Amino acid sequence: MAAGEDGAFDNVAKCVAKIVASPTYGQEELDQTIAPSVKITSVPPEVTGFPAWSRQDDYVESDADRDRGHADWVVPEGTDNDTPRILYCHGGGYEYYSPQDVYRPATSRLAAAAGMPLLAFDYRLVPEYKHPAQLEDAVQAFRWIAANGPQGPGKARAIFLAGDSAGGGLALALAVRLRDEPVEGAVVAGITVVSPETDLSCSGESYTTRRWIEGGGPTCDPMFRDEDPAEASMDQIYRLLGKPGENGAFRTDHPSISPLHAELHRLPPTQIHVGDAEVMLSDSVDFERRARAAGSPVSFTVWPRMWHTFTQFTEGCGGENARPLEEALAALRQQGDFLRGLAASLHP
Repeated sequence: MAAGEDGAFDNVAKCVAKIVASPTYGQEELDQTIAPSVKITSVPPEVTGFPAWSRQDDYVESDADRDRGHADWVVPEGTDNDTPRILYCHGGGYEYYSPQDVYRPATSRLAAAAGMPLLAFDYRLVPEYKHPAQLEDAVQAFRWIAANGPQGPGKARAIFLAGDSAGGGLALALAVRLRDEPVEGAVVAGITVVSPETDLSCSGESYTTRRWIEGGGPTCDPMFRDEDPAEASMDQIYRLLGKPGENGAFRTDHPSISPLHAELHRLPPTQIHVGDAEVMLSDSVDFERRARAAGSPVSFTVWPRMWHTFTQFTEGCGGENARPLEEALAALRQQGDFLRGLAASLHP
């Protein structure tokens, strides 16, 4: 049993200990169940027109990895085509995961909290596809959700963007792209992201100050435990962008994929949640500072002791006698309140 300084049960310490002991760096501790009263329907690429693709042999764990490109409609009870819609960008460092494998618990909880149908799309990943394939897929998904809802064709009343980790950065990069190259008849009404990766140069101070140290601590990242997290991230980032000097390579601070380095004026209302115990903390802190300086409205919360994408651990990191992680539940409620509030202001 994890105990705090006063001897009381410490649920956060228990979760951190489980993540540190996990051979999958927390994947096994993610939420496992779908939110009640939420229906999930997989939509194939022949319906959406999204790219159909497959994984290389080294990444194939099931037949589903050879049949990629399927989106998920995640639809809470009582919502329909007239309800505002959420476009969700999943995380995984642009290399891993899909809407179906580990993300359905997370997307179902956000959809339920907001009371809105959510579309999670399976954008192309590395090493099969480098940047800008992921951003191009996001633009295509935005165009599609603008004209199609969970009940079929129908113009969106409002569209919100959401995502986490790399997907949070992709959502912000998409917002910048759509500001500069608008889709006719559709705008981004707001954005909510968790632990967004906004700076692929990994130059923020938290890559040093929040790295894991022996014994841990309230500001130590249990999920990225390399001695030098920035250096350890570069191989994956170069698979996405190309190595410096390679033909067609992008800079790690290129604004099309590192939105921290983009012009951040005229962005829609944005909400950011990030943990104080994660090496990507600076990605959020610095983005919020620059966006505010550019005049864009940002709601920003740093959660003490929380780790990367902590909102996906609401069930308390699994196992017997797991207790709900109240911080994650509170952040999800805030996300839902934020999106509903924006929707109400658009359509009183």
